[in-house]
Amino acid sequence: MKTTIILADDHELVRKSIAALLRDETDFEVVAECSNGRELLELVATLKPAVAIVDVAMPELNGVEATRRIRELSPATRIIVLSNYADATYVRETLKAGAVGYIVKSGAANDLIQAVRTGTRSHVYLSDAVSVIATGTRKSDGQTGAGSGTRPLSTREREVLQLIAEGRTSKEVASLLGISATTVKSHRNHIMEKLDIHDKAGLTRYAIRIGLIRIE
Repeated sequence: MKTTIILADDHELVRKSIAALLRDETDFEVVAECSNGRELLELVATLKPAVAIVDVAMPELNGVEATRRIRELSPATRIIVLSNYADATYVRETLKAGAVGYIVKSGAANDLIQAVRTGTRSHVYLSDAVSVIATGTRKSDGQTGAGSGTRPLSTREREVLQLIAEGRTSKEVASLLGISATTVKSHRNHIMEKLDIHDKAGLTRYAIRIGLIRIE
């Protein structure tokens, strides 16, 4: 029986290359590809794949938040996160969210196949560059990556923060999340209050620092 896989990465060339690599394995079946976190959730809910391979910094919903939601939507789906960096914040948050693998893209060709096979057995697979920092990151218990002076954000607040940091208007955020613009503004005010950050530029810098978005 083939291992079904959904692949999510906003870089088309990277995504197509990884998909081709996976399709070379006769026991793997790539059942869908997508380029953002919200589309990924829709596909997972419909297809219930054995494995979801997720870019850590996708638009609309990043890999960490997508991992948390996938665990709720399809508990049997194993999540492997791809990243350009062996970054302690990303590793900590993705493993805490429920990922069973963290692969640095520079070594993806060597690591990814093993990660898929390891993940389907419910074991954690980490790239060599990640293994060095994994023990320390597992000990961290902050939910947002924030400093000690901030209050943790809810899942919805983190979603709103990412979209704001991506430059979305309140109307666009409301449309993407299926809520009113007034509710978006209320979430934004709560975020600013919790973080003690009171301008969009500051929120964007914070979102970058904790890994919600990335700068190319």
